Amino acid sequence: MASPNLWQQVLATLEIELDPAAVSTWFRNTQLYETSEDKIIIACTDSYSKSIIQKRYADKIADIIRQIEQRKYSIDFIVKPLRVQTPVHGPLFDEAPDLKASPLATNSSPTTYTPRESSTMSIQRPEVGLLNPQMTLDNYVVGPSNRVVHAAAVSVMENPGHIYNPLFIYGSTGVGKTHLLHAIGNGILENFSSYRIMYTTSEKFVNDMVEHLRQKKDMQQFRSRYRTCNALLIDDIQFLAGKESSQEEFYHSFNELQQIGSQIVVVSDREPSQIQGLTDRLISRFKGGLMVQISPPDYETRLAIVRTKAEELQINLSDAIYEYIAEQSSQNVREIQGTLLQVKSLANTQSQPINLAFVRSVIEPKADVQTVQKRITPELILELVTRQFDTSIKDLCGKKRKKEIVLPRQMTMFLLRNELGMNLEEIGEVLGGRDHTTVMHGCDRIKQAIEQNNNPLLRSHLHHIRQELYG
Repeated sequence: MASPNLWQQVLATLEIELDPAAVSTWFRNTQLYETSEDKIIIACTDSYSKSIIQKRYADKIADIIRQIEQRKYSIDFIVKPLRVQTPVHGPLFDEAPDLKASPLATNSSPTTYTPRESSTMSIQRPEVGLLNPQMTLDNYVVGPSNRVVHAAAVSVMENPGHIYNPLFIYGSTGVGKTHLLHAIGNGILENFSSYRIMYTTSEKFVNDMVEHLRQKKDMQQFRSRYRTCNALLIDDIQFLAGKESSQEEFYHSFNELQQIGSQIVVVSDREPSQIQGLTDRLISRFKGGLMVQISPPDYETRLAIVRTKAEELQINLSDAIYEYIAEQSSQNVREIQGTLLQVKSLANTQSQPINLAFVRSVIEPKADVQTVQKRITPELILELVTRQFDTSIKDLCGKKRKKEIVLPRQMTMFLLRNELGMNLEEIGEVLGGRDHTTVMHGCDRIKQAIEQNNNPLLRSHLHHIRQELYG
């Protein structure tokens, strides 16, 4: 008799081997209907889906089932309404396959994993401050473009170091990679509260290494920081390209973490083989786990994202406005959030009701996105901030911490983050080499002031700067 979660395993494998959009389109309303000693019946809700699945995917399904169950079944498809089932935990993987051997190598139940004891492993309280607690899977919108990586993230959170190690996530700018990376860290902490999680970027890794060398610090201290964690989450790995000494150091850190059973999750804007200047042995290490791409969201997913982000910002919009923003938005999730934030900000500063006409007036001037992106630069934002607050670029990028300097500096951080989509490390470099936690704090201060509606002068400054940017 086939295992009860067989169909979930089949769907998981199909999404890895086929186009996830095709799987979502044809298989979302299917289920395992009946099994016997030699036959498996799959139910579809309509005859058209049944016909497509039989014609295009029947042989593939039969092959997958044969590999999972280690025996041959005849496969039949019928048209039946969906039966109510007890929800399974996670979107796809009831049990995560061991991809090192094959996506279908096991049908045993997952086990909770505890890292092996090691003389170099010290279990400490996690470095919670490095993770954004607001970025969790609870507010991560799942659609066809990211369903596989979401399922892989759930598996990693439940069995860190044991399944998909390393997990390599790649995709274009603004599709939610960093959100997912923080969510994995927060999920591991929720399940394993004593774990030490190290979140960093490849740029920060390089800077830490350079600083230790420059100040002639003990390199063992640097290595211990990165090699004694239960999970290493590293963002923007593509910036490690061309830095041979840093790659050497990271390679050995990677190996040691794997040997002691620590989870490694790597994020990049492209797959490893496309990162020029990355050593072959690192590319090989990254390909040794599960590599999953996050594609740009389709319309339905963008619509769900708009609704979720609007709820987070406490903006009540009509269905027509939700749909309009989803239609007009690019495939960049960060831009969707920026659009909503701008709508709310301008509505507050201008005391305008948020109706469709108002939202159109906000979005349509930005229709030519390429022209706007060519015109808006970090230098322009710094210039507009200094003009609006009557200060200087030297002060913005300097060490002064007077209130009249801190506020425009934080406004600059906020604008660079939301209008240009720059990451925290990039913003820190623009503003004189500030730490990413300082930048995060500055962005949060401006965001809170806008949302709490308790600083009309600040809102006025923001409104005038944005008028200059998009006018």
